[in-house]
Amino acid sequence: MFRLNNKKVIIAVIPFIILLIAWILAMGAFAPDSGLNAVFVTVPYIFAFFAMVLSVWFQHSRVFYAVCVLLLSFAVLSSPGKLNPAVFRNGISIFIPVIFIILAVVEERGITSRHGLIKGLVFTGMVLFAVIDAGSAKPWLANLKSVEFMFRNDENVQGIPVISVFLFILCLCVLLARFMVYSSNMDMAFIGATLGCFIILHFIPFPDIMSLFSSAVFLIFVIALFEASYSLAYHDALTGVLTRRAMEQEFLRIGNRYTLAIIDVDHFKKVNDRFGHQVGDEVLRMVASCLQKYARGGKVFRYGGEEFVIIFPKKTIKEVLPVLERIRNAVQKRPFIVRSPDRPRKKPKGKLPPGGTEMVRVTVSIGIAEKNEKTRNRTDAEIIEMADKAVYQAKASGRNCIVY
Repeated sequence: MFRLNNKKVIIAVIPFIILLIAWILAMGAFAPDSGLNAVFVTVPYIFAFFAMVLSVWFQHSRVFYAVCVLLLSFAVLSSPGKLNPAVFRNGISIFIPVIFIILAVVEERGITSRHGLIKGLVFTGMVLFAVIDAGSAKPWLANLKSVEFMFRNDENVQGIPVISVFLFILCLCVLLARFMVYSSNMDMAFIGATLGCFIILHFIPFPDIMSLFSSAVFLIFVIALFEASYSLAYHDALTGVLTRRAMEQEFLRIGNRYTLAIIDVDHFKKVNDRFGHQVGDEVLRMVASCLQKYARGGKVFRYGGEEFVIIFPKKTIKEVLPVLERIRNAVQKRPFIVRSPDRPRKKPKGKLPPGGTEMVRVTVSIGIAEKNEKTRNRTDAEIIEMADKAVYQAKASGRNCIVY
């Protein structure tokens, strides 16, 4: 689901900020005596090494294979030897967007798995084909119609094949669609890397600029991997809200004035027992989405099981009661439909029989506790315990209510 907060927006634009900085630096790098080539010649290899190590450490095969392909391509373009660099460039200008599209649509299966190794062999084969063709007497990739790059009026700035431009546009569309569905900043990193590669392929005659933008592309992946590792540690994989570890970090920052609410999903065990854990997971996602939408001024955390916590810094119980009432009301009014057990797994021929779905009423019980001047000597754990007791009172009072 497409949903961004301010922090995610900032992280999402980092790849474009890096490319913009690289472009500004590149504007002074066209002169042969600029000296930038000596500075940047080794930087891409350093960033690529870090990106590969991090991708292996976090088992992120998409980044690993992308970096391997780009590093191999950069190495060949930097020292082509007897190869025809224009032919090799034509080849990788076709294969890079194709590889990125494959990485976007194929499920992540790990680096050393059978599927991962097959992907690695296929991608290596693509690059080797470009190498072999660039070294042949009659290269197949030499006669492709090119389109000129219009950013700079310089005869040394080369165009790339028309088919490559089409594939890069298609790649950007696929990555953007994936980002709209999953809201993953890793997809935004791939979009930035795609744009970076598009620029690099036009500036092969300029080793300093090629090194500069290659460094930018590998740096984009390094930052994306660090962000992904942070998200893995501090965001719940099921619901997308912050984890208990993040809540503990939050307590270190907010001081002695806050209100804490524990939200418990009513009859959650019965839902799990009757409909299965998959439906239970969907219930948790639905509740989490309501909390994130309506918890104005608060941070939402997954506390454990069917319990969530919202912390409102510098807020009193009186101030947060309307917010929590909106949450309680939103959850109970949110329609939740599950497949009925007697619904056929496959669509039958003809008209569907009645009773194929069932409406489940989801409600929450909320307990609140406040840390203020009167309770400042209590620990954060004791405030949580107070809110937990309030939840039990809400359950005893008939559920679907707020107690403080």
